[in-house]
Amino acid sequence: MRKNISGVIAPIITPFDNNGKVDEYTFKNLIDFLSNKVHGLFVCGTYGSGPAMSINDRKKVTELVVKHVNGRIPIIVHVGASSLDDVIELSLHAQDSGAQAVSSVPPFYYKYTQDEIIRFFEKLASKIDIPVFIYNNPRTTGLSIEIETLKILKKMEMTGIKDSTYDLSYFYRIKTEVGFDDFIYISGSEAFILPTVSMGASGVISGLANVFPEIVVELYNYAKNNDFKKAIPLQEKVNALRQVQHMARSILSIHILLKLRGISSGYPKYPLILEDNKSLEEKMKNEIIRLGFGKFLL
Repeated sequence: MRKNISGVIAPIITPFDNNGKVDEYTFKNLIDFLSNKVHGLFVCGTYGSGPAMSINDRKKVTELVVKHVNGRIPIIVHVGASSLDDVIELSLHAQDSGAQAVSSVPPFYYKYTQDEIIRFFEKLASKIDIPVFIYNNPRTTGLSIEIETLKILKKMEMTGIKDSTYDLSYFYRIKTEVGFDDFIYISGSEAFILPTVSMGASGVISGLANVFPEIVVELYNYAKNNDFKKAIPLQEKVNALRQVQHMARSILSIHILLKLRGISSGYPKYPLILEDNKSLEEKMKNEIIRLGFGKFLL
């Protein structure tokens, strides 16, 4: 099961209708679009609006994705929450639903110590049988998982880490001090595919893969095969596409970019609002064409 979790994993957005309910029809179409192109799905994470949803809605989304994917690719469910009880409840549900793994940030809001973070993951892992990924995202949690903490968690048989520190020095320290033997490193950004995958990272959870999975997978394959002649210029173009995405807030940009591809994505989770902005859409479209990826647009 661990070996199957690698490659480009899309942190799939969750489409909602205009009443704030999960839009199942639109969601299924989006799942079909991605599951034929990427190597896995990351459900209810930052892009998937998991922390903004109720426990019941997160369960509903997990069940829908697992059932509709139907074993085509692995599914990692993000179960992070501020309450350990909620995290365990969501983890048990993900396991019972058929997900291949769960991932969690440390419990947030309170400034927990490294020892408390260790106890959190130890308790979580003791309650379920499927792999557990540590999700290090200090920008959203306010907590950073230290290298010494990772060493301890690895000995406790945590499966690996989703690293959203945006810090290559952190990656290098994990590689040299923690090691990738029986520990899966997954980058939290397509911006670092070349420097991480070429040096042993198992994969990437790429927000941009929600819209351009073909391009991100191509870059991953070049990096994995150490084809630097092709990987370097493509990494630069992927970084430029990230700048296009950053013309608006990440989740809202994904909705706009999917629209440009002709793919319905519903609405974001309220209070996020997708405003009609033709000038921004045109600006994004023109930049994508300039970068040579116009063939992917509607």
